Amino acid sequence: MRRFERIHDVVEPVEEYRRGGYHPVHLHDVFHQRYKVIGKLAYGQYSTKAVDNILSRNAQQVVLKILKAEASQDNNKELSILFALSDSNIDHPGQKQIVELLDHFYTKGPNGTHLCLVFPAMISDGAAMTISGSPREVGYIRAVSRQLLLGLDFLHQSGIVHCDPQPANILFSVAGGTDMEALLQTPEFSPVKWLEGVTVDDSAPKYLIPSQRRRGQLSDADFSTLEVKIEDLGGAQYVQHCDEKPVTPLSLRAPELIRHTRDTSIDTTLDIWALGCLISELATNEPLFPLETFGITREEIDNDHCTLIEKRLSLNNQDADFADYLRERLPENFGAENAESLASFLVLMLQIDPCERLSAKELLRTPFMMDGY
Repeated sequence: MRRFERIHDVVEPVEEYRRGGYHPVHLHDVFHQRYKVIGKLAYGQYSTKAVDNILSRNAQQVVLKILKAEASQDNNKELSILFALSDSNIDHPGQKQIVELLDHFYTKGPNGTHLCLVFPAMISDGAAMTISGSPREVGYIRAVSRQLLLGLDFLHQSGIVHCDPQPANILFSVAGGTDMEALLQTPEFSPVKWLEGVTVDDSAPKYLIPSQRRRGQLSDADFSTLEVKIEDLGGAQYVQHCDEKPVTPLSLRAPELIRHTRDTSIDTTLDIWALGCLISELATNEPLFPLETFGITREEIDNDHCTLIEKRLSLNNQDADFADYLRERLPENFGAENAESLASFLVLMLQIDPCERLSAKELLRTPFMMDGY
């Protein structure tokens, strides 16, 4: 039963402020007697995220990820995976490309007990970067791809499938750090209004706030200074225990997931396909497989998706056709040869047969990634 008036701004679903759902948060709230909320960065299926300022002098600004109460059980999978990665004895350069868990604690509220995860604050995310419209030079795409591949290779060598490497889960910052509070947009408040006749309680905040991250914040940054990290392991699974339906967004799903059957295996190749879609989107500022979802059935969406895949990745002359598609969407200074090299690189990830997709380690040794090194 609905309890609130609909909010049409880009915020979390207000009806999820319920028993077992989101924890109500306001600016300037203090958590764990240490973290003061100074802004709102994002929300997700399982949590909301805020920038927090540690209440001590010259302290590091951090992000507080507050999980829904129903996702905050003592055996929380995300927390256990983060612990396993931080304690890993694998000596791998990609470990620093996975967001680091700084702290965790539980907080009680009107909707239950919530696990709170604390991470370093990062300036932007891939969702904000891909809608800025700024052209990407080849060095930028190569530098970002290298860090993403290193991070995925570390996860895969650790026996973990991310399952959700979408633009919003790729974080960007610059070497040396910066003052996050100074970079945030002024908050826009969307009042939470209760429907007439509904009993008002303290389960919801007084207002919701869209993300205060600025679009194109790092558009002019020197790509050699960019730091890229993969976040949000809430949907991740261990390779040997992939028994849950992946949370991969529809447009990033590999063909075997679109036509999911009981025999469909969930392994690291799912991340590779999604990464190919993600890198293409970072390069062109538009999704590789844009899907219309409003007012149509899931079967129709899946059929349209398969048609798009066949159109983009022609089996007859795959590299050349795909290179033409990319060249039309890349800036002129990207270069025709670089466009062809990028197309060949992406096609190695976007293989219909998952067995033919290269691993992250193998992709790091491809011509596109080796050029300039």
